[in-house]
Formats: sequence, structure tokens, C-alpha cells
Amino acid sequence: MKPMNKRDYESLENFFTKKTLIQNAFTFKDGDFSDKKRMSDPIFKSIGYPSKIFYANIQKYIKAYTMPGAVVLDSCAGSGSTGIAALLEGRKAILMDDSPLATNMEYNLVNYVDFALLDEEYRKMMKKLEPILNGIYATKLSDGTDGYAEVIIASNVYSCPNCGQEIVLYKNETGKRSEYKCKVCGQIINIANKNDKEHQIDKRRPVEVTIRSTTTRKKETRKITDEDKKYWDEILERYEAEYKSLWSPDEHIVYNRAYPRVGGWPGFPIDATVSDLFPKNNLLALKILNHYIETEIKDESTRQFMKFIFLEILFRTSSRLFTGSGIKNVYHIPPVGKEQNVLTVFKRKYKGIVKAKMFLQNQLSKAQTENDIRILRCDAKQLPIPDCSVDYAFIDPPYGGMVPYAELNLFYSAWLHEKEDLDNEIMIPMDYEKKDGYVELWGSYIEKAFGEVFRVLKPGAYFTVVFHSTFNNIWNELKNIMQVRLGFEFVNIVENERGTTFHTNHINDTNPVSAFITYKKAEDGRPHPSEVHTSSNVFDIFEMDFFEKERTFRAIQSQIIKLVNEYNLAEVPDDKTIEAWINSICIKKGNKYSLK
Repeated sequence: MKPMNKRDYESLENFFTKKTLIQNAFTFKDGDFSDKKRMSDPIFKSIGYPSKIFYANIQKYIKAYTMPGAVVLDSCAGSGSTGIAALLEGRKAILMDDSPLATNMEYNLVNYVDFALLDEEYRKMMKKLEPILNGIYATKLSDGTDGYAEVIIASNVYSCPNCGQEIVLYKNETGKRSEYKCKVCGQIINIANKNDKEHQIDKRRPVEVTIRSTTTRKKETRKITDEDKKYWDEILERYEAEYKSLWSPDEHIVYNRAYPRVGGWPGFPIDATVSDLFPKNNLLALKILNHYIETEIKDESTRQFMKFIFLEILFRTSSRLFTGSGIKNVYHIPPVGKEQNVLTVFKRKYKGIVKAKMFLQNQLSKAQTENDIRILRCDAKQLPIPDCSVDYAFIDPPYGGMVPYAELNLFYSAWLHEKEDLDNEIMIPMDYEKKDGYVELWGSYIEKAFGEVFRVLKPGAYFTVVFHSTFNNIWNELKNIMQVRLGFEFVNIVENERGTTFHTNHINDTNPVSAFITYKKAEDGRPHPSEVHTSSNVFDIFEMDFFEKERTFRAIQSQIIKLVNEYNLAEVPDDKTIEAWINSICIKKGNKYSLK
């Protein structure tokens, strides 16, 4: 099984069953989707994607709305969770995405891997590359013994506007955002202020290193000396001369689409390429590792899986990390960051992904992974599959401009020698709620994509949409698209406690309004537009026993969204209107409300 290209689409007709399968009569209840176990799941833990759903959540829907052997569609497949869920439940899956990164991830998660051959290739690779790659990070411990750097802390440096002494940002934080203190005179600077910005004298200076002994596994952390920097510069110069012919990605980072910002992304120049987002020593190590994978591993499945692991280390080996974690849903090089040894990260990621792959492969047969799933790279607004051929659809679509998938994914796809489809992505600016026409533009994209889902679903089939937004106008647009313009029948809406990796800060809650909404294509296969009840007010039908427990603003808002969809009311009120209504009937304790 390989990701399909357009020339392969014709063969899809044989993939679909002719018989219409009858869905189970199943009702979901609130609370069914608590996914607290997800963070201990080896598959969920091992891979990174801007937004991913725990596959066990999806399994519940597939069991509820399909029978074994059914064809399950996800036309915005992302990390491939729907495909995993479908196969585990004995269904077929067809996954579609226009991102090379997404289709690569989907393929490698389900494609059969020969672990004996993989282990053999891994050992050969380590034997050859370990002395080379650790040589790039060679240094000495305090006792003079040989070691290599595992972690380097790099910091921007400023001159104190009061006394002129250097202010190394690392370990000189005041506790307030962007504020740092001069150790000599106590002067406070704020690096977000224009005047203080002008005092920057060095960018990403190495200041601290964690070293691992090459012989004893002893580890120590110490300050970086001038001798260290001189030694590393000499090593880098020698290695770069030796490996100067190796390819590196020159794809330019894309700016000012979903994340409009004067001057581009924070922390690096507007004309930066993918290669510019890595420290020089890490970029060299990645080039060497990538070249080995692409040229020395002959078995195609093994090579692709090893390249998949390589892609998964890119973020952790880039300059995008803070001293703790990093921000994956924007591009940003922080003023103080952690730079990690490429080989150390690869070894750690290899173990985690192989563990996840073994966990999954032990539950699926080779025949399933070869015959019961198709992965296509295509536009969700133009599905190359027949009418009335799909038994169920489960889709987590782009929800406005909150996650700029194509921009973020090109960071990885460039290493695949592929380009993201920026022209056909369902994308609008991140601040679209402040601009005229962008809600409607997003709606037109979603209507085309979900219109295609309506076309390919069998009569009587169900469609579950996973949706996240903090903006009432987006929720209203989605409701009108689905129930009025496309003519789906509303089935239910289930608030999702924490189903994805994406979260947004808003008002007094950490999560955006998030829900799993299920619709149905009518039994006669035709659209059935619902009448909007313009005369009813959601506050008039809100049942006060909801406040028998203390509720957060976000929980109350989620209930309002549920009622608006269930009764097809005119609109979800905006945050200020909801807040005013809550304050008129409730008292607030901390971040929770209860009836007066």
C-alpha cells in the first residue's frame, strides 16, 4: 500500500462494497469522550501533528454508525487517526489530504513494517553515523574526559541601557513576560519594547551545555566557555567542508496568510528558508542523517519508515524550542531556546515510534493494511470517488485560521522534496472575525468540501464533524451550511472534553468550544433543508437544572451551541451577550458559575 496518485484513482471503484450497510441505532451520552488515557497511548504520544484526535474517540463513532466491512471516509485526514480507528474496528478506510506530510504520516502508520529488517538497518546506520554525528557535538567534561553535547541553551544578549553591562536573557527573567533584569545594576528591560529592542547585541549565543561522557554515560551541565565555542566552530568548518555537497531544503517559509504579522514570523528574517530554522550544527547533522536514509537503505518500506522517524525529529532539533517545550502551531524562534543533539533525539524517537508501530501492527493483519485502506493526496473540495459509495464519514476540518496547516507542514514536506498545496487549502486569516467577508469565504470552502461528502455518502449514512471555534459567527455559519444549505439532518452534538492537541486561551477557559456533531443523509438520498426557527431565543429554552453543578463559561457556551443546533435556532449569541445573560442569573466563584 502506497499513497495514491491521480493515475490510481480509477481503481478505487473496486474498493467500495455495492451493498448498503445498515447503521446501528446508538445514542451518545455526554461524557463518553473523556480521553484521559490518550497521553499514555503509544501511538498518540509518538507522533506530532498540529491537531490530532485520539483514535479511540473515533472508534466509538465508527462502532455506533457502521457495520463491519463498511467504508469510512476522512477527506481532511491529517495524522490518519480515522484510518487507524476504522481498521481496528474491521472497517475499510479511505483517507484524503492535500498535504504531503499528512499522507506520508498516514501511510507509515499503517503500512506493514518488517521489524527484523528495520532493526538491522538501524544498527548499521548507528554503527556508521554515531561517531560522525556525535563528533559534530564533541566537547570535554570538567574533568577533561571526552564527551559530546546533548543539549545547548542559547540566549539573546542585550546591553543594559543604564550601566552598559551585558544582560544574558537566560536565567535573568523577572517572572513577567518579556522582562529581564541586569545583574549589575538591577535595571529592568522589556524586549518587546522598541527602545529596549535596540540594545540587542547578540542573538542565540550558546551559554550552557549538558554533556554526556562517551565512555561512562556520566552527564554534567556547565557554562559554555570561549574555548568550547572556538572548538565547535573549528569542527563545524571541517565537517561542512567534507559534506558541502549534501542537499538541504531551500523552501521559503510562507508568511502573512493565516497569521498576519508585519515583518513575518517572530525571531527570524522574512526571507528565511526551512534550513534557516535549525542551528548550523544540527542542520549539518540532519543533512548527513537524511542523506544516509535516502541513499543507503535499499528496502523501500524500511527506508520510508526511517524517513518518517526522521521527519518526527525535525521540530525537536530545530531552533523553535524554548528551554522547556515549543510552539507547534506558529513559527517562532524564541529569545532563549534549547538546541538538542540530533542523534540523541533520533534514538529517543526511534524507540517511541517503533513501540507505537509494534503496538498497532500487533492488532492489525497485513491483509488489512494492504487491502482495507486507501490513502489519496487530493483536494477535499473535489473527491475522486463515486456517488453514494461511502457508509460513514468522520472529519476534523480546518476551523478558520487557527491552525495554518500548509505553512506549518511545509517545514516537514520540504525534507520530502515536496511542496504543500497553498493554493487550494481551506484557509483564512487568523484574525478573520475582524474582517468583512472572511467568515463567508471560509463557509464557501467548507460548503464545497462537505457538499462532496454529501454526494459520496450512501442514503441514510451518517457524517460526524469534529469542530472547534471560539467564535459564534463560525458556529452559525457551520450550522447553516449543514442543516440549511446542504440539507443534512441533524442527529446529535456531544461536547468533547479534550479530543485534540490544539487549545486556545479565551475568556476564563483554556479550551475552545469543541464538539463532535453528527448529521445524517436522508434515507431518500436527497437534501432536506431544515427550517430555521427565528422566533425562538436560546435563553428561553435553556433548562436551569443545568446549573445544579457549578459551570465554567465554556461549558455554558457549549450547552448553548448544542441547543442552537438541536432546535435549529437563528444563531449562537456572541460571548458578550452570553456573559451578560449568565451574570443576570448566576453568581461567579473563581471561574465557575451557579444560580443566584
